[in-house]
Amino acid sequence: MVPVAGVDGCRGGWVVVTEDRAFVCSEFRDVLDAVSGDALIAVDMPIGLLEGYARGGREADKEARKLLAPRDSVVFPAPPRRAFGATDLAEVQARGVRMTIQAFGLMPKVEELDELMTPVLQQRVREVHPELSFRGMSGSVLLPKRTLQGEAARQRVLPSCGIDIPENVPRGAARDDLLDACAALLLVK
Repeated sequence: MVPVAGVDGCRGGWVVVTEDRAFVCSEFRDVLDAVSGDALIAVDMPIGLLEGYARGGREADKEARKLLAPRDSVVFPAPPRRAFGATDLAEVQARGVRMTIQAFGLMPKVEELDELMTPVLQQRVREVHPELSFRGMSGSVLLPKRTLQGEAARQRVLPSCGIDIPENVPRGAARDDLLDACAALLLVK
């Protein structure tokens, strides 16, 4: 079986879960160095961005929202490259891009990953969306991850699909970041 690492952005950078450990890297290039070269890396961050604004974002974003209805707002349009380097939401809007404050908050990580991405690296690094993974594992759209019921459902469904949840949350990550990184492991399960 091909080794895999599930990755999610977190306060400390990037939380990484492999079959035998969980850790945080401050930069994505450190993730690439820390994970063996033959491993697939499933990351909860958009890859393959549009240059300019398109209502609703990429086709992948639109399709994901359809699959996650009625909780479709968990998939926001991936930021276009035109928004890169903006220092605030007003500057993004002045560039003709509509974006939520949540999407704007992810811009540094989106830019970091986009800067590193190459066609060769895309053979190894794959975009995933944890909510789609949880839907696939459970057969339904789960309650929000920051609710007690939503977290409990995620903690039940992961082991039922053969994905072990690390006991300890690495420093710099939150519990929901760790669970999302675990869900990314579904890529090869």
